[in-house]
Amino acid sequence: MILTIDIGGTHTRLAMVDEDASDIRLEHFRSYRSEKYRDVDEIIQDYETSIEIKAKSAVVGVPGPVLNGTARATNLPWELEEKGLAERLCFSSVKLINDVEALGYTIGALAPDDLVMLNPGRHYPDAPATVIAPGTGLGEAYVLPAGSRHRIFPSEGGHSGFAPSSKMELKLLEYLMADHDHVSVESICSGPGICNIYRFLRDRQICIEPQWLKEALEKSADQAGTIAQNALSADKAEAISIQTLELFVAILGAESGNLALMLAAKNGVYIGGGIAPQILPFLQKDLFMQSFLNKGPMSRFVADIPVSVICKPDANLYGLASFARKGQRGR
Repeated sequence: MILTIDIGGTHTRLAMVDEDASDIRLEHFRSYRSEKYRDVDEIIQDYETSIEIKAKSAVVGVPGPVLNGTARATNLPWELEEKGLAERLCFSSVKLINDVEALGYTIGALAPDDLVMLNPGRHYPDAPATVIAPGTGLGEAYVLPAGSRHRIFPSEGGHSGFAPSSKMELKLLEYLMADHDHVSVESICSGPGICNIYRFLRDRQICIEPQWLKEALEKSADQAGTIAQNALSADKAEAISIQTLELFVAILGAESGNLALMLAAKNGVYIGGGIAPQILPFLQKDLFMQSFLNKGPMSRFVADIPVSVICKPDANLYGLASFARKGQRGR
């Protein structure tokens, strides 16, 4: 059995995969709050105790760069090293890969029902694709053709500087620059970014914050989720929540279009991560694609690029399992 571990800034998810099975099936799935654990070792130990099964090897998706078998999770105080994990937890081998790289390994195996199309475009199988994944952070990766398979190259593009595309976005940038020397795309296109947008609209008095929603957010352990749930509410949606998600979606659309241009991603743009499936009705509005297409003389070029939301539950774990079963990158 192979243990797949998807480390997230909020949750760490684990599942077992039978390496000899004809297809990938996740077994003994568990999810843990990352912040409650000192390191991933403790989560693995709790997991193995709960299922009473010991895996032979492990593959770990890490939210951050992986260099020479070591990694430091971007939004967690966790340092990981392949050799040390294998020795301490008695695995024959441990492999660390970037979490969005793992998501890229799902692309070739996704069924039509796993995707929601935002723009049909036209697929060019020999062209690159790109993955963008807003969650606790913002992950970005490039998917390049390699014969009948793909090679996935993770990036740290989410930490590049935010470039406004409207007067409202310029005001948002100025608001965030009051407290930060560097305003990254991730500081807006992420769960914490949703909260940043909400505070901007509130503090600059662009929208009024209702007292009941203020109190709900003060009690919430997931403020971004509370804002999104309110915006999606059929009868209680507040203007500040709706405008927060609309601004979030517009900026995500612009960044997705930037990635499509930078890589000439004629084989598609895939939006993953934990947020996108939860706010699908907002992504399906015109605002996302309007921002995606707002590329001046290159608008016609990006209009032909397929754009999809990955809605497969635990897609990262499937990607990790796919990577492990292939045996090595690029095969």
